[in-house]
Amino acid sequence: MKNKVIPLLTGLLLIYSCSSPDIRSDQSGLDAYFTKQMLKANVIGMQAASIQDGELVWQGSYGLQEYKTDKEVNDSTLFMIASCSKPVTALGIMQLYDRGSLDLDDPVNLHLPFPVKNPNFPDIPITIRMLLTHTSSLQDNWEIMFPLYTLPEGGDSPLELFHFVREYFSEDGQYFDGELNFHKDPPASKFDYCNMGYVVLGLIIEQISGQTFSEYMKEEIFIPLEMHNSYWFLRNIPHQNIARPHEMHPSTKKDPREPDVLNHYGYADFPDGQLRTTVADYARFLQVLLNDGKINGKAFIQPSTVQEFIRIQYPEVAKHQAIAWNYNEFESFLYYLLMPRLPSHTGADPGIATVVSFDPKTRSAGIIFSNSPTTTFKGQKIFYQEMMKKLLK
Repeated sequence: MKNKVIPLLTGLLLIYSCSSPDIRSDQSGLDAYFTKQMLKANVIGMQAASIQDGELVWQGSYGLQEYKTDKEVNDSTLFMIASCSKPVTALGIMQLYDRGSLDLDDPVNLHLPFPVKNPNFPDIPITIRMLLTHTSSLQDNWEIMFPLYTLPEGGDSPLELFHFVREYFSEDGQYFDGELNFHKDPPASKFDYCNMGYVVLGLIIEQISGQTFSEYMKEEIFIPLEMHNSYWFLRNIPHQNIARPHEMHPSTKKDPREPDVLNHYGYADFPDGQLRTTVADYARFLQVLLNDGKINGKAFIQPSTVQEFIRIQYPEVAKHQAIAWNYNEFESFLYYLLMPRLPSHTGADPGIATVVSFDPKTRSAGIIFSNSPTTTFKGQKIFYQEMMKKLLK
């Protein structure tokens, strides 16, 4: 689902500028404002955070984990963050690059036990850099991917990452489709947002590290960064403090504010969007990018790796696309009249809406996670405009 609904997020939870002087001095005012705007937009539950000068200076938690219950969102409530997971997966790759375990221009088949290639261009290698920038010519086949969501029954997908990737890209695979799984444009010639590219990146992490993707990310990313509330799978979460996703269907409900409460779900392509975390944990990740690769004053990755992470990679093909981050994420002329183009990402899945943006020059950032989109596109626009008036002072 992820990229198909991203355009709607232009007006939804659009990130605020973290240079606002109100953040440090008016926390109670911000709490009142966020609560008011959330209720106006009919958002069920939300977390927000601000980083300034490379440090987390404010966070807020609002609303409910689950509609019509007394389960309030708190600062430790986990939110599924959809495609805002991709930059975290990219950090796993960039860490391996930083350590010399791979080169970004390596053909992916150098690190895979079976070939991944576009059958329309079998002699053109697909590289890691192409996967990171959505220029690989791989394509999301939603006729395969969406039915593998565990929405009806809930829970993690039973499919292992290795099996899913092999069955999707191998010509004799259960999920292979030469027409729908690949573009007819050659690699590195066209930008097209592709979730499956990040699924392949997850498998590359497994193959190089000798660990499962989730084990590597926990031991090499989450523990060192003190992201103690971050999980890829429901089965690993030791508590129930998790925001339930909510879907709004105003055209089919007598009361347009009445949401459908969804089960906690998963999917086979989990490295592209299944991370459950908090804004405080995500802020730890962003601090690495805002502090020259350091966390708590200690080097995590080299400053040159950070610069590569946020650099536009193929300006002639994708003029706004860095590694994972996009400088035109909000696709809004009005937004970019008011704001500079910053590395950003949005996320959307059933019952989920998230947004992250940061400014490497001012070392500031903002994060918003929600367990429900707003009711209507008009409502999203209003929410966007009001947030801009308050938070872009």
